Amino acid sequence: MIDLNKYISPLYHSANPFEGINSIEDRLLSNKYLVVIDEQNEFHGILTEEDIIRRPHKIVIDCVSPKENVCKNDTIKSIIEKFDLSRSPVLAVMEDTKFVGVIEKQNVLKELEAEVEKLFSKSLLSKNSKEYFLSNLSHEIRTPLNGILGFIDILKQLEAAECSTDKNDIVELLEKTTENFLILLNDLVELSLIEAGEEIAIKKENVDIAKTLKELKLFFETLPFSQGEKINIDYLNPEPSFCIYTDKNRIKHILYHLLDNAIKFSAGNRVTCGFTFNQDSQDVDFFVRNKWCKDSIDIRKMFDIFEKQERIEKRINFGLGIGLSLVKKLVNLLGGSIKVESYESEIIFRVKIPVK
Repeated sequence: MIDLNKYISPLYHSANPFEGINSIEDRLLSNKYLVVIDEQNEFHGILTEEDIIRRPHKIVIDCVSPKENVCKNDTIKSIIEKFDLSRSPVLAVMEDTKFVGVIEKQNVLKELEAEVEKLFSKSLLSKNSKEYFLSNLSHEIRTPLNGILGFIDILKQLEAAECSTDKNDIVELLEKTTENFLILLNDLVELSLIEAGEEIAIKKENVDIAKTLKELKLFFETLPFSQGEKINIDYLNPEPSFCIYTDKNRIKHILYHLLDNAIKFSAGNRVTCGFTFNQDSQDVDFFVRNKWCKDSIDIRKMFDIFEKQERIEKRINFGLGIGLSLVKKLVNLLGGSIKVESYESEIIFRVKIPVK
């Protein structure tokens, strides 16, 4: 249904049905049409230039040809069809049997043209995003797989040489690479289900938040970064044994991506994370804080799907650009909220999740 109110013109030029054609000719040529209304404000139709050519008479009412009327519950399709049938630049808008105004064809077509252009731009953006996503997907899946195969090959050689210390290091790297690969695949599956409108099952259980954050801290601090750089994660732990009743895997997934994002875009090598419990609202407020380069990151696009921001200095920006988009969807799924606070040299992500 189209909202006709924005198209209805409150101002229009009129003519009396019993006026002579000669007296209204100049007005008609100037305005393209005239609404025919008598002294009692009764509507008789709309006179157009074509009417005078097709029905040449001396009196206005004799020249007016029957035309379609538009109702407020008409669809855009039926309105366009009525314009085509009437071959008129304007149609009367009726509410029951009462004349309420006119609607001009050019205004409707302009609005439709703008809408089509908007939809086209949106579809083009979607197409480009998908192409970008697929090209990244190929790289992101091949990279960990090649790494896994490479480590396996090294392990075979180490086994022959019986070098246990190097072997343990390689096993640890292999484990981390495999975990990252599984996270990537889980992201793709989760996002595809949410985007498809599938019902997502929530499995709630008691989750030890301190334990979860400590596991993530250990995971990231032992990851190898470019040029041997190490990331330090400061974990502020006000509640050492605090539990919430939520989906363990998804809350861990949310925190993983927030830390991963902070590490990628930190202007230093230190990230701070933690949580507080809000007794009044019965919510847990998580936060992840890091230094940042304000000019290099566009906050408005952070939660857009497939959006990848510029890398920080020499730190490589791995990923498909779906992490924060997925975080926002998962937070909503758990009944929570997420916001970003940006300052001159620091950025903070805050996530609020209900305790139960």
